Order: sequence, then C-alpha cells, then structure tokens
Amino acid sequence: MKALTYHGRHDIRYGDVSDPAVTSPTDAVVQVTAAGICGSDLHIYRGNPFSPELGYTPGHECVGVVVDTGGQVTRFTPGDRVLVPASVG
Repeated sequence: MKALTYHGRHDIRYGDVSDPAVTSPTDAVVQVTAAGICGSDLHIYRGNPFSPELGYTPGHECVGVVVDTGGQVTRFTPGDRVLVPASVG
C-alpha cells in the first residue's frame, strides 16, 4: 500500500509500505478513507518524532472501515465504519 513515512526533519516521503496485519489479539486494521493533519504531525515534520526509528508512518486522526480484527476485539467487526481519534495509545 502507499503511505507517508518519516525519515528525518523535513523529510516525509510517499511510497510503498507493507500492508498492515493483525499481530495481537487486541489489534484492528482500518482502511483509511480520510485523514487530517494534527498539530503533533507538525512537530514530527519539524524534527520531534515520537519514535527514534526512521521510516514509520505518522498520523493518528482518520476515519475508515475495519477490515480485520484480532480475537479479543468485540466492539468492532469488519465492515464497521470508525473514527480513530487523536487519543489512541
């Protein structure tokens, strides 16, 4: 799939990344249909990343459709439309 990835201060790239997958029983995979830019994304762009690793995909405010869930997810099922708020940990 295509995504933006962080590679350093003022270095955000658009390119191919691996498709997300459920790896934990509490995971949910959401196909993003719309996303916004948060103030914390601007901090990342200016060189204050949330992770010391490079190449990760920033962003945490979006809406989309659930495509897969782990076995312990009970509130959502594939096909549900969801909003992912900024407070997700």
